[in-house]
Amino acid sequence: MKNRFLTGCGVLLLLAHSLVQAQPKVLSVAQWQQDVRALAEQMPKMHRSPYNKVSQQEFDSAVARLHAQVPKLQDHEIIVGLTRLVAMIGDGHTRLTLPQDMAVAYSRAHSSTPPPADSGLYLNHLPVKFALFDDGLFIRETTPDLMYLVGAEVLQIGNTTASEALEKVRPVVHYDNEMGFKQLAPTFLVVPEFLAALGIADDPEEVMFKIKTREGAAAEVMLSSIPQFRQVYFVGASEALDIAAPMSQWNRKDKFWFHMLEKEKTLYVQLNESNDKDDESLAAFVAKIERIVTGFPVEKLVLDLRYNPGGNNHLNRSLVLALARSEQINRFGRLYTLIGRETFSAAQMLANDLEFYTNTLFVGEPSGSSPSAYGDSRKMQLPNSKLTIRVSTIYWRDWDGDEKRPWTAPDIPVGYTSKDYLSGKDPALEAVLRMPQHISLADVMQQVYEKAGFRSATWVYFRAVQDARADSEAIDQAEKNFGEYLLQAKKSPDAIAWYSHISGRYKEEAWPLIGLAKAHLLSEEPQKATVALEKAIQLQPANKQAKELLATIKKVPAKG
Repeated sequence: MKNRFLTGCGVLLLLAHSLVQAQPKVLSVAQWQQDVRALAEQMPKMHRSPYNKVSQQEFDSAVARLHAQVPKLQDHEIIVGLTRLVAMIGDGHTRLTLPQDMAVAYSRAHSSTPPPADSGLYLNHLPVKFALFDDGLFIRETTPDLMYLVGAEVLQIGNTTASEALEKVRPVVHYDNEMGFKQLAPTFLVVPEFLAALGIADDPEEVMFKIKTREGAAAEVMLSSIPQFRQVYFVGASEALDIAAPMSQWNRKDKFWFHMLEKEKTLYVQLNESNDKDDESLAAFVAKIERIVTGFPVEKLVLDLRYNPGGNNHLNRSLVLALARSEQINRFGRLYTLIGRETFSAAQMLANDLEFYTNTLFVGEPSGSSPSAYGDSRKMQLPNSKLTIRVSTIYWRDWDGDEKRPWTAPDIPVGYTSKDYLSGKDPALEAVLRMPQHISLADVMQQVYEKAGFRSATWVYFRAVQDARADSEAIDQAEKNFGEYLLQAKKSPDAIAWYSHISGRYKEEAWPLIGLAKAHLLSEEPQKATVALEKAIQLQPANKQAKELLATIKKVPAKG
């Protein structure tokens, strides 16, 4: 956990830039110190397991240091210190809700947050929003007057390079896994008080950025905060470049919606929040989907969870049941789920259920939540500042035996770059649409193997085998074809693992043992190949292939 927070004297360095004469003005020293103590006393009692990522000694030491620092800190620096204490707990649901104008700030909360005790405690927001694409940190959106900055790469913030700035905010970010960090870290880099308190920039009033424009030119820009609580909106690539937004961006504020791609015979469903609408329940929406699937020639269904930060996981049931019981859709190569860094909380739990109960293929990035994670956060308010802290109260255990797996990994990984964003592309959806309408299990396994590796490909196979409707002919063909594919690709370790499993599954058949022997020969293990072939001949004495291969091996002198 050393990378999650700074230990020892490192904590003091976070706020070392503070002026010697700095002191809180909105609240008194005594009031802030009381809030620090309240956090330290109440939060561990509320959390399901507060010291699973950080030791109690480390946490208590950090509390004591912040308590001692309060007389020399400004109010916003104390807020940063409190945010950091909460982040030490180490899960994505436990967080201090930053006191910001929620009209412009990023939030994945599903309930309102009470305001702080004094308007002087509100933090500001710069007139830009960032995204950490695969190729770097970029300006994703701006206020309309700064549209020329959309798509610019951020090279430096204040006196700090972009990569260093991301690491400097790490101790204050609440996240389950690295994808969650990539989603949230950029949202802290547009809060000037955090930039100043963490030593990224010197001045919270005006921040200098070094950028590379869309045209590739180096430039410097000075940005000041947006006036608080005034009507403001942000624009992105579609407005700045006058390009069509990809379908996935059409209705991001709608909790759920769908669109039929008639030419592709594909039903696209976007679930942005696992909650009912005021005028429609999620169950009623799912019933519509079922009617469309049964009434129209739908050959693929794409469920997009990439922008879903959660909601009520109990409402997932209607969707899981509908997809699981659909004989038309619940097949590998027909059902796809798009996931990414913002797939979190109840959306993660939906992904868990879909992975277990359906034949979906996951496409995109790893999810931003851990399949086994702390959640169901409850609010607590600090007594004087009235800042709100949300604290995880339940541990949700995934069905998978690997309790520590960090995320749901995509079967078909697809990245997302700034060029994709600026050209209005959606590579993950495009990858699904390129998949053949009719694809065999063997082909699915090969595609998944080439993109995600052996474990993902074999997991597709294991799920197919456990489907009561499984076509035994298709299973047999997949077992043989996938093994041959591994041999032809000269993937000997994977071929050995595959044929070892298959030979255990078909203990009375010779062909898996012959495949195993070929795999051992690829690994230059003739003795092991000989053992496998001798077993094959015992099972099937007339097997010509096994005899010929064994004779070939025995003609080759042993090494050494």
